[in-house]
Amino acid sequence: MWKYMLGTDIKLGAKTLRSLSSAVLLCSVLCFAPRASEAHNQLSPSFVDSGTVTLTTGGGVFDLDPASVVAAAANVMITANIDETLVTYKGPSVNDFVPLLATSWSANPARSVWTFHLRTGVKYHTGRCCMTSDDVKYNIARTITANLAGAYIFGRYMTDPMKQIKVIDAHTIEFDLGVPQYTFINAIASKNAGLILDPVAIKAHTTKTDPWAHNWVTSHDAGTGPYVLTIWQRSIQETLTAFPGYWGGWAGPHFSKILMREIPETTTRRELLEKGQADLTFALTPQDNAALASNPAVKVVKSPSTEIDYIAMNESGPLSNPLARQALAYAFNYAAYLQASSLNQAKRGYGLLASTLAGFDPHIFKYSLDLNKAKTLLQQAGVAPGTTFSYVFVTGYPAEKLAGQILQAELAQINYKVALQGVTQQAQGAIYFGTSPASKRPNLMNYAWWPDYNDPYDESVVLVAKNGGANIGLYSNKTVDALLADMKQAEPAKLIADAKQVQEITTHTDPAAIWLAEPGQVNIVASSLKGYVFNPLDVQVYSFYPMYR
Repeated sequence: MWKYMLGTDIKLGAKTLRSLSSAVLLCSVLCFAPRASEAHNQLSPSFVDSGTVTLTTGGGVFDLDPASVVAAAANVMITANIDETLVTYKGPSVNDFVPLLATSWSANPARSVWTFHLRTGVKYHTGRCCMTSDDVKYNIARTITANLAGAYIFGRYMTDPMKQIKVIDAHTIEFDLGVPQYTFINAIASKNAGLILDPVAIKAHTTKTDPWAHNWVTSHDAGTGPYVLTIWQRSIQETLTAFPGYWGGWAGPHFSKILMREIPETTTRRELLEKGQADLTFALTPQDNAALASNPAVKVVKSPSTEIDYIAMNESGPLSNPLARQALAYAFNYAAYLQASSLNQAKRGYGLLASTLAGFDPHIFKYSLDLNKAKTLLQQAGVAPGTTFSYVFVTGYPAEKLAGQILQAELAQINYKVALQGVTQQAQGAIYFGTSPASKRPNLMNYAWWPDYNDPYDESVVLVAKNGGANIGLYSNKTVDALLADMKQAEPAKLIADAKQVQEITTHTDPAAIWLAEPGQVNIVASSLKGYVFNPLDVQVYSFYPMYR
């Protein structure tokens, strides 16, 4: 999952995110459903209105299409509340599941055929009723066949989805994967791809050049979720209101309105929480978090996550030799970074898998600051003293700039330079996921990633496969690619063994990045807010339906 908002015309390995139509970009406010007051009047008589909950974020929403929302957490923040999957994760667990649009499921002993029994009477925000197995088949097949950013998630399991997804009856659907696939249920539960929309509405907006109606879906709500996107003021805020026809009902306490305000400045977000004008935020500075811990109006909730923060190293130019990349890993002051960026609240990152994920190797090689070794390795790699490494970061995230400054200060001691370049989130996306070859990319790029579900293949293939969707340094290692191909359909023990080899190579012998930290997620929550649950896989995403005041 990408942490940040991407720009338009973005190339993701073999996948391309289509640019938004000019009409959409020019529209500042989009209305999708009845006004909040109208929706409220139609809710259950037993509904207890908790009013409005306000979330402040630093990122912008730009895409509602489940086939491509994986491109940014800000997108999933919306789609996870207006759309739904067949099953979902149970509370904070990354391995246990509960029904959602499906009421039950089963697999054959080989785990090669999975069957789901669907809920009846599920209404769409478009007004259509009701969801059927044909709808589910269309949506999952579309996610693969449209070949947008999320295609890799289900593409791992099916190469011919229209044939492999079988409609047994109106509310029973079967996925014949052909080979054992133990993690298929994990993928089905992911909020990053398996969301179900109204196919009738989608098909009404297909064109010859856009056969899957991505340009329409990217800016329209056609889901089944508890909330409807009623107002979208791009780069300002989004308003969600309760969907009266929601199958889950509205008995008991719930919020009738969700307000998501986009505010890049951390100081402003903190002030709004302190003044009682916001209920939720995240990604404040560690100093803010520490100060707010003594404020009775809020709760500082520190949760482990599956996120890894890192500096991707471009494999061309001065870093083309693995020895040079090893050198930069030795030149980073990890202790200083953890102290300054999180007051030592974050964990040290040791590779592309967070320690909360299956397959993490606790015995992985661990770099420590060693400037003498860094200098020797740079000389062996033929990188001349005085060489300048370009470094890109997003200006709205202080920890990204800090990591560059730390590396800059250490390398200066051995006569190497780092040129820092701060950019907007959109500019970052254009740089990282554009079509520029390695020779035109920055040498060093700060980024973050977390998986779609708890599986080492899902995390690794995106970051270090030759054509991985978030392989921003254009890393290429034939042994790693072979291991990933093996992991795609491996049984659990083999999957873990291969994952350990991938970690060793991409960290030690042929490093793809300087792996910085597992930051977890620190959420600032109004003390009056109840029903909040954080799942480590849902970084920067909240489910509002269970919340109340």
